[in-house]
Amino acid sequence: MRSFASGRWGSWASFALAVGLGLFVTACGSSSSSSTSSATAAATSTGTASTSSGTDLAALQSAIAPYTKPPTSIGPTVPITKPIPKGKKVVFINCGAPACTDMQDSFDAAAAYLGWNVTNITTSPTPQGIQASFAQAVRDAPSAVVSSGFALNQFPEQAKQLNAMKIPIIMNTGTDPSTYDPSNGITLQLQPPPEVAQATYLMADRAVIDAGGKGEFGTVLLTGYPSVANNVANFTARVKKVCSACTVQSISIQPTSLGTNAASLIANFLRANPNIKGLYFGYADMAVGLSAATKGAGIALPKMYAWAPDADGVEQLQAGTMTAAVPLCYVETGWQFADAVARLLTGSSVKDSQPWQNYVLWSKQYGNVPTTVNNPPCIADYKSQFTKLWH
Repeated sequence: MRSFASGRWGSWASFALAVGLGLFVTACGSSSSSSTSSATAAATSTGTASTSSGTDLAALQSAIAPYTKPPTSIGPTVPITKPIPKGKKVVFINCGAPACTDMQDSFDAAAAYLGWNVTNITTSPTPQGIQASFAQAVRDAPSAVVSSGFALNQFPEQAKQLNAMKIPIIMNTGTDPSTYDPSNGITLQLQPPPEVAQATYLMADRAVIDAGGKGEFGTVLLTGYPSVANNVANFTARVKKVCSACTVQSISIQPTSLGTNAASLIANFLRANPNIKGLYFGYADMAVGLSAATKGAGIALPKMYAWAPDADGVEQLQAGTMTAAVPLCYVETGWQFADAVARLLTGSSVKDSQPWQNYVLWSKQYGNVPTTVNNPPCIADYKSQFTKLWH
């Protein structure tokens, strides 16, 4: 259990987000060809014609409309036909961020359902800490190692050892491709960068629509984490691609600023760039405390967009302080990890675990923000859908 006050942020500062933040979701694919009534209203209020600068707002609205409805189906569809063995040992390496803890809790629940034993290791945000955590996994010699957001170059020797032992490494939102081979690299990379980029494009399109097709935007980068850097770069590239009259300013935040002065730094950034219409966070929890910081400093808070909201982010979405966000769907991620391990244990194709559910763009305007804040699933019956594949 973690608190959402000072204790929670103290944990963040201490683990400094422990690499990669695990955050970011797969394969977009179109969930529906029809838009919701609220999406239609958004198009009407924003305007459906191209702006004088040439931005096609109607095309952008059409692009995001299918994603205003929550997904209804998990990604994997191929049943596992062989019995899934019980009693297996799996190691989960937790990056220390709230997102990683949510995924760990979900994976632990799925593993318990399947009768496995999980060793949870929470790493520290240093090269030595990361390598020590994976070295412990090597010593434990489990049936699989599961984690999120790490790259092979952060634990090269330990990865080689795991590969030599043919222990599969299941990763999420990292930068390495899937090999589908436990003796080589990352066996399965859920939600690789090209797919996560599609989620970022949804937020960029929404931001440009809200700005009326012109204006200045800001991005907030957490340094040292490739997944966050990819998100910020993709948001910036998308804004510039669809909006020739848009500019982007950026601020970088050090992990040591989380829970200390990050909100003040971002508030000062907004003070120095008063024309910013929309602010994008490569990871939603960087927005925690910003509303209070800007209010106290008398700074107008622009519309905000973020990837992978945790409890604080969901609360901001419910209140409308956060304009829109794409969730990582932590619960489903944990169960999809388990699906991948189950396929490997039964000699099935782990490629069948690769597909991801469709994205959803949460916004109070669309009426699709969950009513609960603590790790809400994106798909209500995800558990029954996964277990149906396992029996």
